[in-house]
Amino acid sequence: MVLRHPAAVWWFSAVTIAFHVFWLLWVLEILKWALPMPGNYKFGVAAVVFAFWFVTQRAAYFNRVPHLAMVLWVFSALVLVATFALPDLGPSITRFHEEHPSNAGVLWMLPVSAFGFLLCPYLDVTFHYARQQLDTRRNGRIGFTLSFGVFFALMILLTTQYAGLINDAMEGRPVNQTRTAWIGAILFIHIFFQWIFTVRIHLRQIRTIPGKVPEHRVLLGIALLAGGLGFIAPSLPDHAGLLGGEIVYRIFLGAYGLLFPTYVLYRIIMARGGRKPISINAMWTAVIVAAPMFWMGFMERETIWLAPGIGLVLFFAAIAMVNRKQGVSGGATDERVG
Repeated sequence: MVLRHPAAVWWFSAVTIAFHVFWLLWVLEILKWALPMPGNYKFGVAAVVFAFWFVTQRAAYFNRVPHLAMVLWVFSALVLVATFALPDLGPSITRFHEEHPSNAGVLWMLPVSAFGFLLCPYLDVTFHYARQQLDTRRNGRIGFTLSFGVFFALMILLTTQYAGLINDAMEGRPVNQTRTAWIGAILFIHIFFQWIFTVRIHLRQIRTIPGKVPEHRVLLGIALLAGGLGFIAPSLPDHAGLLGGEIVYRIFLGAYGLLFPTYVLYRIIMARGGRKPISINAMWTAVIVAAPMFWMGFMERETIWLAPGIGLVLFFAAIAMVNRKQGVSGGATDERVG
């Protein structure tokens, strides 16, 4: 996969790195407000985060990244247990659910989420790196199932535990001090550890992508642009009840919900069995036509528009498949007539 689609794999990592750089610079002040901790804890947190950055460098040098990943996951799993065991986060979680009750509009997000989660891993060079460490197809499937269905799912669950605190901070409301002094510090460390590891592994693996890919200075320029957006995000105008930073954040999510999975569907999935992939022009046409509907769903918060957006992408793919079958059928008929 990496050999056949190096440019797409490179751009996936580039966007992921840019997304993380933007997110950190945008949300850093919000995190400091959302996760209160005693003043003397801040120096300790900074020291631990800096030490982890150094450890990731050494782990990459000695080819111990898989071991570090497992240690990191165990640490985050223990943080997850702590958030359930301690009463500190209960009030913010309850308030968050009361103010954001479930509604039918959320269901329209499911097709987009499924589309992105199922297809984006095809372009993730870190997934390919993990797969390349496993020697058989069976082990590869077991590894993917465990990592994506268990490990990653638990990390998402942990995110929901402190989402209420961050929501309060983003809306400018006072954040209740936690009764356990270290819970804010440990959540802050978890977030930074995950950020550092993700960025570090993508920076490491993006250098290994073969073939014709953009130069490293292009990646640097993209990261600097994303950092600039993150820096000015608090001053960007609001829209439809969304902060300026949230708008940029959702644009990034659009890449994972529309652009990259459409590429995988058209250029990889449809090319299985030795078939010719759908043209790159057709792929961009589908993305451009569906983009306004994704804007309505994500930015205008009319999520029902996401269904026809995904529907158009799938419809264009189905049309291409029908035309392909007709072409094959016509060729076979000509052969028989001859």
